[in-house]
Amino acid sequence: MNHVLLNKLKYWLQPTNKIFADFTEYVVGDKDQRRVFIDRGADILFVAHIDTVQPPKYKRTKRTKAKKAKRLYVQGLDDRLGCLIACELSEQLGVDLLLTDNEECCRTTAQWHNYKQYNWIAEFDRAGDDVVTYGLDNPGFLNALGRHFKVGFGSYSDICDMETKACCVNIGIGYELAHSQDSYVVVKTMQEQINRFLTFYAENKDITYIQQAELSDQNWCQGWHCDICGIAEAEYIHGYHICEDCFCNVIEPVFTGPQSLQV
Repeated sequence: MNHVLLNKLKYWLQPTNKIFADFTEYVVGDKDQRRVFIDRGADILFVAHIDTVQPPKYKRTKRTKAKKAKRLYVQGLDDRLGCLIACELSEQLGVDLLLTDNEECCRTTAQWHNYKQYNWIAEFDRAGDDVVTYGLDNPGFLNALGRHFKVGFGSYSDICDMETKACCVNIGIGYELAHSQDSYVVVKTMQEQINRFLTFYAENKDITYIQQAELSDQNWCQGWHCDICGIAEAEYIHGYHICEDCFCNVIEPVFTGPQSLQV
């Protein structure tokens, strides 16, 4: 299994233009807006981004005493590992697939895509073993995620720039030191996260989750004040009412400070 994983991952370590060329049939948009979109007529969309900070490159494998792969040291895991997982799972489950460009410079080509109404959207572009929603959620979606994952805070990924009403989540897939030349994936964590996600998917694939902002437009849950400052209007995020300023100045730095490169 680990040997198969490494061989498949090595495909995704090719130059960006080569990967886009391989998916020519499914490429949408010109160079500044290009993305790969495979429409399988599904109610779920999986997302990852092809661009990287470090040039993608396999370095070495750290193995257990039983000779099984424990860590794969690879540059560009953010987000070529996500591309591998999103592509494999989308084919396995018959789900729509979107692979973007320019996420690392915060100009993701996801912003140019025309989205149909999905039940929900999952991206595979996060370190560690938690998940984040960037506030693109509602209480039901958070509760469903919380039954299988730790729900954390994050700053940015493709799903932040999507014009969609569907709830979105970014799944941790086990990589660490994302933008470093020393980045690696903990194989056990990755496999556990995939298994958790498959269980979540099976339980929720037929449920439509609409973002809280849309529920607010229907006069649901209005009039909240921030649990931190007690003054500003707030959103319900991960069990708390938090305003934008407190999220950016108090909460987010704890989870996205210089000690962590995860998105």
